[in-house]
Amino acid sequence: MFYKIKPLDTIFFRDGRPFSMGYDTWANLIFPPYPSTIYGSIRSWLIFEKGSLIDFENNKFENELGTPNKKGSLKINGIFIEYNDTLLFPIPRDLLILEETKDLHKCDENKNLDKYRKNQKTLISLSLTKKPEVFISDYELDYILVNKSNEKLDEAEGFLDINSLLKYLTCNDNSYHPIDRKDIFEIEYKIGIKRNRKTLSSEEGYLYRIPMIRLKKDVNFFIQIEGLNHYPERGIIQLGGEGRIAEIKKYDNDLLKDLRDINFEFKNNIFKLYLATPAIFNNGWLPVWIDKSNYEGKYNGIRLKLIGCIIGKYNLIGGWNLANQKPKPMFKAVPSGSIYYFKILNDTPPEKVKETFHLKNISDVNSEEGYGLSLIGGV
Repeated sequence: MFYKIKPLDTIFFRDGRPFSMGYDTWANLIFPPYPSTIYGSIRSWLIFEKGSLIDFENNKFENELGTPNKKGSLKINGIFIEYNDTLLFPIPRDLLILEETKDLHKCDENKNLDKYRKNQKTLISLSLTKKPEVFISDYELDYILVNKSNEKLDEAEGFLDINSLLKYLTCNDNSYHPIDRKDIFEIEYKIGIKRNRKTLSSEEGYLYRIPMIRLKKDVNFFIQIEGLNHYPERGIIQLGGEGRIAEIKKYDNDLLKDLRDINFEFKNNIFKLYLATPAIFNNGWLPVWIDKSNYEGKYNGIRLKLIGCIIGKYNLIGGWNLANQKPKPMFKAVPSGSIYYFKILNDTPPEKVKETFHLKNISDVNSEEGYGLSLIGGV
């Protein structure tokens, strides 16, 4: 079942790094939020839709919502940004921006952003190339990514719409025009200071600043929920830091349909795997089913070899366990947009590869919360 989530106020999402007034004056902002943030909000909403917190603690919703110490059948596939019935995805990390256009986000808001984007901002795809024999690096995989254009490229930020992503996955284009974050949300800074609870006077040295997000008009979060016997029509949830209010309601259109229906042709039995949400792997950046000695592995009967990858700096993902009143374990996650390149080693048709990996959550940890949502494409 599909749902839209519309914040009714500014919202705030931060990573797992500690933030304490008096030590850090600036809280880190992340967007979109981690899947566990949405999963926790949805689970809390459903507890009160079905009964009460006491009922939950007495295991009355054990099958669907679990217990304070374990999860039930509730599952989300990830979190997407929706804008005018179009889904947006983090830019794949093998797409880089032309150096002369990398500062689009610094342009004057009074300028025509559409014209500026059309004329100035372009993403170029890197090429997967066999690693040269003379290659001084601790990079152990067989293939590297090379810029075969004559342009200077730099790391990109922002989103691709679903149409551009479809072209990217089917190799129907080699340059793309991304959507900048400023087109999706604005940042409003909240400045505060700690107060003494008895005297209500401010305390010296406890000034802080939090970047709050205000989504643009017609921008929502989009999720797919599975594992329930009954799906509520709509409701109100608390979302992100400070528990800001958001509306959640059913949505009839499957905005992922074009991605589900995509067809692939893999040259030389090589395909790419794109992470639409962060993934938590037990072996750091490497899925647990891959042998680090030769980078080969078997997944759902498919024998694969990891031949190349491009990943970003890890995300720190933690949280607070409300049931036990203690911090959740902290994980280092592979960030969204990361790309893994695999070679199929046995006789496996593309249809089975699609069935196994495409729009599936492959995270070793907390996959039911939406981590490790993968999409596959050609190379």
